[in-house]
Amino acid sequence: MPDSRPNANLWGNIISCGEIAFGIYEIVGDKNKGIMISKADAKKILPEAVAARGEPEGENLCFTDELSTSLVGDELVRQGLVTDPEFIARQEALKQLDDAEYDTGFETFNEIEFELEL
Repeated sequence: MPDSRPNANLWGNIISCGEIAFGIYEIVGDKNKGIMISKADAKKILPEAVAARGEPEGENLCFTDELSTSLVGDELVRQGLVTDPEFIARQEALKQLDDAEYDTGFETFNEIEFELEL
């Protein structure tokens, strides 16, 4: 049976690893964070374009960049495979970061160039 544990070369030291759906893991390591799913499950569950963004790691596909992790997460929620309210809330929060409708009106500034006028 192939080893399906997260590979330290990709994730680094594992800080947390939780099963968000049967056989699908949300992993946070000191090198990367993201979602790991078996290649067989990814082929059944994910659209081909989304699955293609995964990084092959043994029998698994790992999604470690923000875009692919978000795409996979959205698809898992859309299909009802993930029902954890905390995971769903994180997915919604990420969508709001890019949505102009949720613009907070705050602007960032460069702290080095910022001078306080007295």
